[in-house]
Amino acid sequence: MPTFSLYQKIGLVSLSICLWVCLPTPTKKEFKTSETIPSPFRFPRSLPPHTKIQVLDTGISLLLLGFQSGNETFSFLWDTGSNISFYEGSDSTISKEFQIGGQVVMIRRGEGILPKGIQGLVGLDFFRGTCIFWDQKDLYWFSGNSPFCVHPDAYLGTQLKILSTIQKGEHTFVSFEYPKSYQSYAHIDTGASLSLLPKGGDDEFLGERRVFRPGNSILSMNHWRSMEPLTLIAKSGFREDYQNVEFLTGISLENFHLSGDKDKEEGWVIGLGILRTRPLFWDFSRNRIGIIHQEN
Repeated sequence: MPTFSLYQKIGLVSLSICLWVCLPTPTKKEFKTSETIPSPFRFPRSLPPHTKIQVLDTGISLLLLGFQSGNETFSFLWDTGSNISFYEGSDSTISKEFQIGGQVVMIRRGEGILPKGIQGLVGLDFFRGTCIFWDQKDLYWFSGNSPFCVHPDAYLGTQLKILSTIQKGEHTFVSFEYPKSYQSYAHIDTGASLSLLPKGGDDEFLGERRVFRPGNSILSMNHWRSMEPLTLIAKSGFREDYQNVEFLTGISLENFHLSGDKDKEEGWVIGLGILRTRPLFWDFSRNRIGIIHQEN
């Protein structure tokens, strides 16, 4: 049967360099910055039917908890940098039925490079045709035709800001500015612990990080803290600033082409160091991504 590698991103090879396995293994405390960590989100009105999944932030990855198959319980890595979902197992079946919050899903068996104790990976295919809202502690999962997906502002209020994005195959890229006056697009990747960004002039050097690359090789990358705000840009023109962002430089990733832009753009990545600081709305059926504005 075919095998699936965590690093094999169909149509987007090596874009997420598995930054959640930096060496030495970081702890949750190491990822804290002066950014405001949001308090539990309160919905202004009751939610339509949905599945609620508990999310565990380990500091270097997000685990979706509560998947059950038979008498076993599984935790899966949430990785929007991967097109495919899989579970690791020694059984001979091609796929296995899992239950999560009353939903029944089929996930294929495969092989990948996963942290110890994680039995599988949930990629973009798992959420296709649905939408989610992630408030750091829980993930609320709705069918694509749910009123929540169609009119998220009715349930999330005026703080919801829909970001300016482009689509490249299965993957979504969000418009950002960093350093000042330099605008580009970055891949939204919940499987990357740190972001990959262009370097500003006065960024603070934090040393080197060793990261796994495709083929299980290890490469050292420069680790920085931003001295200017990183800005995500909404469709309405609203600008959301992130202070003291930690990021990596040192790898030229797969280039992608944007009409009207220069011939080649770097494949920048927005990882968990940024994503975990704002509640996130993601409509996979309409290619919309939104964040909840937080006062800094």
